Amino acid sequence: MQRVQIYLSDEQRSRVAERAAERGCAQSEVIREILDHSLGIRHDRSDRDAAIRETAGILADEDDWNTWQRSARGRTATDRLEDLGL
Repeated sequence: MQRVQIYLSDEQRSRVAERAAERGCAQSEVIREILDHSLGIRHDRSDRDAAIRETAGILADEDDWNTWQRSARGRTATDRLEDLGL
């Protein structure tokens, strides 16, 4: 899997956030599912299970996901956009 940055309209962002909240999952998961559906990509359940097994526990020593994410990313997206004048 590769990391990609995209720009979403306010409505797209809002709807993705709502769907993620309803399902109790990350917005990135919702976006990947929408893309897979739109592009006709089907995943074998064993692929999903393998990905879960391979990544399970990799952050077990971290206190809190949000704290780890901020430390890994550094500045927020808002900070970076402000530096660009956006």
